[in-house]
Amino acid sequence: MDNLYLVLPYAPLSLCVLMGILLLLMQVFVKNSQRHFLNYAALLGMSLVGLSTVLCVKMLGEISTGALRLPMELKQEILSHYAFLDNFALFFYLLLIVGSFLTILSSSSYLERENLVRGEFFALIFFALSGMMILVSADHLMTLFIGLEIMSMAVYILVGYQRKSAFSSEGAFKYFLLGAMASAILLYGIALTYGSVGSLALVDIRNHYATGNMLQPLGAVGMLLLIGGMAFKVAAVPFHTWAADAYQGAPTPVTGFMATLVKTAAFALILKVLGEAFLPLRVQWVEAVALLAALTMFVGNVMAFTQSNFKRMLAYSSIVHTGYLLMGVAALTLQNTNQIRAAIGYYLLIYVFSSLGVFAIISYLSGRGEKRQLISEYAGLSKTHPWVSASLALFMLSFIGVPPLGGFFAKYYLFTEALRQASGDTFMVALVGFAVLNSVLSIAYYLRVISTLYFKPAEISEDETPLEVAQGNPSLALNFILAVTVLITFWTGFAPVSLFNIIPGLTPLIGWLQQALV
Repeated sequence: MDNLYLVLPYAPLSLCVLMGILLLLMQVFVKNSQRHFLNYAALLGMSLVGLSTVLCVKMLGEISTGALRLPMELKQEILSHYAFLDNFALFFYLLLIVGSFLTILSSSSYLERENLVRGEFFALIFFALSGMMILVSADHLMTLFIGLEIMSMAVYILVGYQRKSAFSSEGAFKYFLLGAMASAILLYGIALTYGSVGSLALVDIRNHYATGNMLQPLGAVGMLLLIGGMAFKVAAVPFHTWAADAYQGAPTPVTGFMATLVKTAAFALILKVLGEAFLPLRVQWVEAVALLAALTMFVGNVMAFTQSNFKRMLAYSSIVHTGYLLMGVAALTLQNTNQIRAAIGYYLLIYVFSSLGVFAIISYLSGRGEKRQLISEYAGLSKTHPWVSASLALFMLSFIGVPPLGGFFAKYYLFTEALRQASGDTFMVALVGFAVLNSVLSIAYYLRVISTLYFKPAEISEDETPLEVAQGNPSLALNFILAVTVLITFWTGFAPVSLFNIIPGLTPLIGWLQQALV
């Protein structure tokens, strides 16, 4: 048992890498007519990664009836002194693995329809996930950078996976060029930080400044470069120019993967760097992050208003959500950081499942070659696909923040915690008010989708027959994804207790997040 305790923390990351390699090898031996087995193998592999993570939680912590509890002092070393499996990492492991499983599931019918079923697609998902795991476990700036680059390299390729599509190639090219520049900026910031502090360990950086050492010009430049590099990864304004083209050009399941899991991992990076290493210097960086948050909310909303392409609208909508989360980062203080961290984690959880449901629907409705991406092409969908339309409308309402959906409580918890952390700070109070205003403004483009689904007649083709958005009934995979995402979006919004001791309701979930994200 003691040996298992020592080995188990390595299992999720090791299985993830091994499954990526195995899927690449399977591609060589699987015949074209049997490539659908690659999808089954990927789902099985992701299930094993998830099972190993759950075993980590069961052995290193405890899941009890009605509440999720983890030992506060859990910190198991997995990569020498550079990465640790702790409560913070376990929470993000679980969220990222479930999101990756749903991504693979939603991509199955898409890849078959586009004749793109290859082992490398699923392998890249596993490699990207392994980078995310390293990132959320890292306790060292260089380890953070390595995890970020492993993730980014895999996602660059996934964005350009449709090699015959000009949009896909263009999006991947822009994403790669700007991403490489952002990585260089981030790495330069790491180098300057080392020159100023003499260490890259997060705890050493925090202790250096917590003990009264002044921020030198070299360290100040390094910190600003780190903020700029991280802002690109979450598509914060003005580092957002790549997002719309990359989201539109990428295969729709990949777009969902980027909008949810890549963003989640990037915010884990921000919480580690600004919420841990540089937290004693909050006075120096809070105004810059708050300004980024305000610009990101406003510009994202303005651009989303003008979009007719659904994927581009969701790209700018994602930017708006980034602004809300950056506001939460700006609200971090030296005291009581676990509440605002829990609010950010809860927001990410609700956002991930709602967004994955939306992109699964778009993948199904867009048709072969993704020719149907305009919002207007969804007119009258409620009559032909009532279940899909109801699910899409529910996700839009959750994004707006309509009670009792999870999106409402995510915004309420984040905004109220940010206001509480402000403690009379006029600047932060104004930022929270600005976020509420932007949340109200976002209603317009979300309601436009709902009104198109339910109140506009279906488009008519030249021969006066209804223009169907999608042929056939939703697949079993899509129905499963919608059932899971709708249930989580709805249940975690208002349920006081766990569902079947598996899906935590609002009260136990918030309690666990406050404990896990310390």
